[in-house]
Amino acid sequence: MAPGPSSPLPEQLPAAHALITKLQSDLQQAHWKIQQLEKKLYGASSDRIPAQEVTSKEQGLLTIFPEPGAPPATQNVVLPESKEEPAPKRPARNPQPRVLETITQRLEPEEKVCPHCGKAKCEIGCEKSERFDYVPAKIIRYEIIRPKLACPCGQGTVVIAPAPAAVVEKGLPGPGLLTQVILSKYDDHQPLYRQEQQLQRLGAYFPRQTLSRWVEKGAELLQPIVRLVKEQLLQGDYLQVDETPVKVMDPDHPGRCATGYLWVAGRPGSDVLFEFHPGRGKEFAQKLVGGFKGYLQRDGYGVYASLVQDRPEDLIPVGCMAHVRRKFADAYEDRPEEAQWFVEQIRKLYLIEKHARDEGLLANQRHTLRHQLGPPIWSAIKERLDLLAPGLLPQSPLGKAVRYALAEWKSVQNHLRDGRLEIDNNLTENAIRPSAVGKKNYLFIGHPDAGWRSAVIYTVIASCRRHGIDPWVYIKDVFTRLPALTTSALPDFLPARWKTLNGTKDRPE
Repeated sequence: MAPGPSSPLPEQLPAAHALITKLQSDLQQAHWKIQQLEKKLYGASSDRIPAQEVTSKEQGLLTIFPEPGAPPATQNVVLPESKEEPAPKRPARNPQPRVLETITQRLEPEEKVCPHCGKAKCEIGCEKSERFDYVPAKIIRYEIIRPKLACPCGQGTVVIAPAPAAVVEKGLPGPGLLTQVILSKYDDHQPLYRQEQQLQRLGAYFPRQTLSRWVEKGAELLQPIVRLVKEQLLQGDYLQVDETPVKVMDPDHPGRCATGYLWVAGRPGSDVLFEFHPGRGKEFAQKLVGGFKGYLQRDGYGVYASLVQDRPEDLIPVGCMAHVRRKFADAYEDRPEEAQWFVEQIRKLYLIEKHARDEGLLANQRHTLRHQLGPPIWSAIKERLDLLAPGLLPQSPLGKAVRYALAEWKSVQNHLRDGRLEIDNNLTENAIRPSAVGKKNYLFIGHPDAGWRSAVIYTVIASCRRHGIDPWVYIKDVFTRLPALTTSALPDFLPARWKTLNGTKDRPE
C-alpha cells in the first residue's frame, strides 16, 4: 500500500522500488479513469472508432464470403465492384404526413382579358407552392346537460339519462386531455409544472397536484394491460433484459435523492415491459424474470449470472456483442492497433447479421448463414484474446475489454444456437432511451411509491413504438373504452392485438 502524506518513505532500496512501481501503476489507472470520464463528459456519445481506420462494408464482405473457388454460402450474394465506401447520399426530403389539414388558396391574376383581341384568357397550367403555419392547440370544455323529466300528474317517477362514463371518477379530464398530459410528461418529457403553464396559456388552469393525480389514475387504468404484457412475455422462451438507474426523492431525507431502477424486459417483435424497483440486487431481477424459462439475453452484470447459476436447467444465458465491442472501442485511445483489430472482426459478425436482415432470411436460414460464415471469425477472435490476456494489466482499458470478452465468450456465442436470437441486446437498450431523456428533463421521480406509474406508462409507450402505433391514438382509445370493459376483453387491448383489430388509425386533427 502506498504511504499517506505523513507516512515515512522506505529507506531500503527494494521497498523504494516496490513503492515506485505501485505509484506508477496507480498513476496509470488514474490516467485511464480520467480519460474515460473526459470521454463521457466531452466526447461523442457514439462508440465508433475513426471511420478512416476501419474496413469498408465491401471489404468486410470480401473477407467473410468465400473466394471464387470455394462453395458459395448463399446463391444470391452480389458484391459491388468498388471496394471504397460509397459517397453518402443526400437525404431525401421527408414527405409530409397526409393527415395534415390542407387549405387551398387560389390566387387569380388581375388581367383575365387579352388586351390585343379582347377574348378571355384560358388556363394553360398552374404553379404550386406550399408553406406551413401553426394554430395553437385548444382545450374544449364540454358542458353536459341531462334534463330531468317528470309527469305533471305527479304519479310517475323522475327520469334522467345516465351520466357518461368518466375516465377519472368525479374528475374533469376527458380521454384526450388525460392522454395529452401523460404523453407530454413521459413521451415529450415535459414536467408537470411546465404543462401547468402551457395549459394556463390555453385558458384552463389545472394545478400540478391535480395533473399528478390524473397521471396516477391513468396509470391505474393501464396497469391491467401491463400485467398481461408481462404474462405473455414470461410465457415465451426468449427474453431480453436490462436495467437503468433513475433518481427518486428520498422520503427519509427531504431534499435528497436516492437511486431507483427501471428494469426492462422484452423480445424482438413483442411488447416491452418496464418495472420499477428501489434497487439493483438479485431479488429485483428475480421479480422481473419470475418463472421464465428459456434464453435470457443480458449484459455481463453479475446478478443475471447468479440467476442462471440458481436455475441452470431453466435459463440459458445469451450475451450481448454490443457490450463486448463497446469495451474495445473504449480501449482504442490507449491501444489503437489491438482495439481496432477486435472492432473490425466484430464488425464482420455484424455484416453477417445485416446481410440476413437485408435478404429477409427466416430464423432457420439466419442460423445456417451464421454457421457458414461465422466460425473463422469467432476462432480468430478467441485466439487473439487468449494470446493477449496474460500480458495485459487487468485494470488497463484493453485488459478490461479482453477479460470481459473472455468472461462472456460462451454466453455471447449462445446466440448461434437459435436463429431467432439476436447478436446483441440493443433492442432493449433502445427501449430504455426515451426514459433516459425523460429523467434528464424532470430530474427525478417524486416518491418511490410513484415509480410504478412511470414503469406502467413507459411499458405502454415503448410497446406502441415497437409495433408502429401512435401512442396518443392507442392510449386515448384505451381511456375512452376501458372504463366500460370487462376483464375478458382486456387481451384485445394488448398493443399488437389492438393494432390487428383497429389497423393504423390516424390522430384526429
